[in-house]
Amino acid sequence: MQGQITAGNAQQKVPAYLSSVLDDLDGTWGPWFDELGWGNPDPGRVLVASGETFRSSCTDTDDRDTVVESDTPNAFFCPVDVAADGSGQRVEGSVILPVETFVGIWTGTFLVQGPLDQIGGFQGEFTAATVVAHEYGHAVVDRIAQAGGLGPRSEPRGENAELIADCLAGNWAATVLKRHQLSIADITQAVALLQKIADPAPGQGHGTATQRIGAISLGFFGPSLGQGQPVNCFTKYWPEVFG
Repeated sequence: MQGQITAGNAQQKVPAYLSSVLDDLDGTWGPWFDELGWGNPDPGRVLVASGETFRSSCTDTDDRDTVVESDTPNAFFCPVDVAADGSGQRVEGSVILPVETFVGIWTGTFLVQGPLDQIGGFQGEFTAATVVAHEYGHAVVDRIAQAGGLGPRSEPRGENAELIADCLAGNWAATVLKRHQLSIADITQAVALLQKIADPAPGQGHGTATQRIGAISLGFFGPSLGQGQPVNCFTKYWPEVFG
């Protein structure tokens, strides 16, 4: 556990924690990719600190570059942004993490609309880590598509593009549990966040609460309550390639 977050230490503690989560994800997915001969999955890392901005080459709805600020209420993976990975190697395809937003997720103030709004229980460091693992899941899919010569058009379609990232985040969480570094409270808080940020109805891009919880559960437990494996995620949410 990283300890209490305060106004005085958040700008140092949260980026350090996000980097440690990315290190752990590199260490989880790297050997698996190496075993399959798929190269290095590590994405570039962009942590947008307070007072900073990052101009992403992934465009907004007006086909202009997206400017990310430290409190932009979103994190994402951009397959064309170039940044240094954990070893300092500049690579194409990067995870973009606004630090102030993750402070809000950690402290339970993210998405609170006013004094009467209920936080809903989705605070804590593992909740923040789950968001990072979801974005890393997009990087995993991108790296597989490139390693296999599939190209972006062969990546999961529709809501499956987001649900497979939830599922792969569940795979990673299972490895954290295996190391005895995860509690029921951690899992409950992460699920609470997925419920609040889910789509209200199917067909809107990210999946409903039921779909998103089902996806992370499949990644975590597998189809028969054993430890989830990536193949479960690929066969369900990427049937065009792995069905």
